[in-house]
Order: sequence, then C-alpha cells, then structure tokens
Amino acid sequence: MTQAQQITDPSPAVAAAEVDPNSPISASFKPANGVSIRPETVKVFVDGKEVTSMAVITKDFFSYRPTTPLSPGEHDVLLEFTNTQNTTRRVTWNFTVRTPVNVAIDSVVHNAGNRALGTGEIMLITVNGTPNSNVNLYLVQDGQKLQTLNAQEVSPGIYVANKLIQPQDRTQEGIVVARLERQGEVRFATAEQAIRLIDGAVTTNQTLTTQDVSASIVGQGPQLLPQLTNYKDGDRVTGNSFQLEGQTLPGASVQIQVSAERSIGGGFINASTTLVNQTVQADNQGRFRLTVSPAFPSAGTTYQVTLKATASGQTSPTVTVKLVQQ
Repeated sequence: MTQAQQITDPSPAVAAAEVDPNSPISASFKPANGVSIRPETVKVFVDGKEVTSMAVITKDFFSYRPTTPLSPGEHDVLLEFTNTQNTTRRVTWNFTVRTPVNVAIDSVVHNAGNRALGTGEIMLITVNGTPNSNVNLYLVQDGQKLQTLNAQEVSPGIYVANKLIQPQDRTQEGIVVARLERQGEVRFATAEQAIRLIDGAVTTNQTLTTQDVSASIVGQGPQLLPQLTNYKDGDRVTGNSFQLEGQTLPGASVQIQVSAERSIGGGFINASTTLVNQTVQADNQGRFRLTVSPAFPSAGTTYQVTLKATASGQTSPTVTVKLVQQ
C-alpha cells in the first residue's frame, strides 16, 4: 500500500490472504498536521473499475460492498483524492481472495425411522458427503433435548456414527442434523425421516426436507459455530459502547475476545489493546450477548472480535469479525 498519512485501517488488510469473497472494502480517513481529505474528491477503483457511485464516502471513511462475490485471486484497490492543500494523491493496496472449497452433504440416513428402536439396540447414522471432512451429528429429541455424536469416515465420503439406546433416550419425534466441515466451509443437512426411540413411542408421519446451507446462515439447523446476528464484518459502531449479539447452540459457552487497534503517529504506528476477554453462556435458544465499552472510543478505531463456542465436549473453529468505530 502506498504510504499516505490520511489513509488508515484498510480492510481487507494490505496483502491479506484467504479473504472471504463477500468481504466489504473500506478504509478510514485521518487528518494529519491539520491537513485532511476532501471527501467530495474521493474516487474508488477496484481492479481498475471505478465504483465511486456505489461506495459510501464521508469525511471519516469510505466503504464499498461488491454487488457480487469477488473472484478467487489477487484484487487491487486504488483511491484518488485531493486534500485541503489541493494536493492530489493516489493510494493503492491489494489482497487475495481465497479459492472456494466445494463441499456438500448428499444424504443423511438412519435405522430409527421405520420402527422405534428399543433399549439396548444400536442406532446407526450414515452420512454421504465430501471426502476428508469433519462430520458431527446432532440429535434433537422432541424439540427439548440435544445430543451430539462424532462420525467417523469409514470409506471416502462415507461417515458413520452409532449410539446405544438407553431408557432415558425415549423419543416420540426426533430430528437428525449432520454438520460437515472442510477447510473452513460448512454444510448442514437433515435426515428425511424423523427418529423414534424406545418401543411404544407414538408413530409420526412427518417427513423432513433435506437442507444444504452455508454456515453463515443462522437458523437452518443447530450449529455450534458462533455467529454475530447484529453485526457483519466491516460494519461501523457508534457511541461510547456497543453490544454484541449472537447465536450458537443452546447452553453453549462462548469465549469472546475484543481488541482495539488504532493508528497513531500519522498512521505509521498501530496501537493494540485488549478490551474484553470473557466467556458468556448462551440461553436455551442459543442466544448470547455482551456489551463492549471502550475506555477511549475514537473514530477510525478498529475492533477485532473473536468468538469460539464449546458444548458437549466439542469446540467450534474461531470466528473473527472486524468492526470500525464511526
């Protein structure tokens, strides 16, 4: 990135790799020695194409969200602007978008649909999906109880989990949800048949529709991976405090760390401070929240939020969200 005292906190960062294709592009404007940017002169180019008309530009920052996902590979950002001394400058930086991984769940089947399994029998669940993945299974029993099973890959793309049925497992209507993860990409799918456990359980004719969704969508099935529901990566926060709200599995413990980074010395030095390092408990609907109160909130400060959830002995991958103080 060409050094310029008035441009700080570029996002995606300079030379960043493995960038999400849906990432917004932004940077903050900082006065230096009494000289500031004239926002009406700012022009934004991405890969040589001007996108100024589709960007949000203020005296403090600019933000542009591409209308379609960015293609894998390197992308260039160019800013042209004139400062209050009528000097025209050009600022450039680049980043690399990751190549998407093709992952899918083709089917989820089990042996507890045609008849209710009894105490002492084995429930067998088989998932057919992308090879060399990590697969977990969630059993939602009568909408009240949740169990997690780990599946083993017994042959390429075939994952199997089993469970010994015990008296306390009695279930009239249950749902089997599979979670498949490979190289950061996650898919969920439900079995087409409801499960019935323990003889005498009431028969149900409900048929569940298989769903295959991205992990970034909340509510398409139980998921441990924590997600913020009131902010997305690159969003702006205002005021002296802000509240983080999110979703995970009911009762999960969510470790939240928030660090603040601001540019000093005309943008050449970044100072980083940890604001929050706390674990909160999700409620019975999987919701969690935490208020963050920076000691000295100032425009352009970047907050890096990291989240990691733990439940039933399982720990999710770390989720990172970047927010900017307006």
